[in-house]
Amino acid sequence: MQTSRRHRPRLASLAVLALCAASACAGMRQNMRGEFVSYRGAWFCAKPGCTEGQMQRSSRAHRDGELTVNHGKLQNGAAFVFSAGKIPDTLTATVKDCTGRSADVPSDKIKVPGGHAVEGQGDAYAVLVTPSDYPDLELGDGCDTWIVTTHATWPKGKWDQSGGAKVD
Repeated sequence: MQTSRRHRPRLASLAVLALCAASACAGMRQNMRGEFVSYRGAWFCAKPGCTEGQMQRSSRAHRDGELTVNHGKLQNGAAFVFSAGKIPDTLTATVKDCTGRSADVPSDKIKVPGGHAVEGQGDAYAVLVTPSDYPDLELGDGCDTWIVTTHATWPKGKWDQSGGAKVD
């Protein structure tokens, strides 16, 4: 059976749609369901012992491939802020140093929307990181960047999202 020239573009479009549905569209469907997490940035303590409400948003950042790395005083503590399109069933986090060593962030340091005082971010998750809580991770002496990765799950999917911080 031959197809007319008029129908060939339509058949090609259908073939592309079928291929998309079978592979890359899975992520797009997850986005359409709101099952994603995005990184908003990092807020840092200017002085040791500051509260969440006293943290200041980083005004400097750079890109390292797909990763946004904010600059600030990580030594005094930071809040890594993540926004979820839809509230996940679970949200955990890990912190990793430049040597590749990582540690789980304790659940009490992962603040849900409305459960923290990071200014202007009441609708987002805040992952609080203080280097003294992670004695096995390096900070300083050439190791000046930490990466926080959130791990969110929903009944039909999961999403990992990372953000970084570099010591000023």
